[in-house]
Amino acid sequence: MKGKIIKYFSRRGFGFIAPEGSQDEVFFHVSNYPELVQPEIGKDVEFVLIETPKGKEATKIEVLADAAADEPVEAEVPAAESPAAEVPAAESPEASALGVGDIKGVGKATEEKLRKGGFETVESIASVDADAVSERTGVSSKVAAKLVASAKELLE
Repeated sequence: MKGKIIKYFSRRGFGFIAPEGSQDEVFFHVSNYPELVQPEIGKDVEFVLIETPKGKEATKIEVLADAAADEPVEAEVPAAESPAAEVPAAESPEASALGVGDIKGVGKATEEKLRKGGFETVESIASVDADAVSERTGVSSKVAAKLVASAKELLE
């Protein structure tokens, strides 16, 4: 089933989805959302609807890619000035083979955000702080911190 996130209460960890073709609101808990992805109002999602003792609930939520994501995007910063250009080269051949998609919990949407932010390898994420990842990709600081920690752990 498809729908759009219409409400999200980050402090409480839940929100509501408006299913396509319906005026109902379906409850979802953040634990049913992809790991390392912050729910955002207005995002299109696909989900499985289940019946619980408290009512209907969305589970197995997947964020649908934005239509604009298929279009080529030009870099906002010239390559010579890009912070990604400052990332040190990989130290070992095995390490350089690890892409951002190899980080635990990184789905297609997060991988796309990382690549658009100039992060192609695990090393490029492990070599910067969470604030830099958050600024360049638009993911929350909490998610960025998890990404950096997971990247560093992968390189150990």
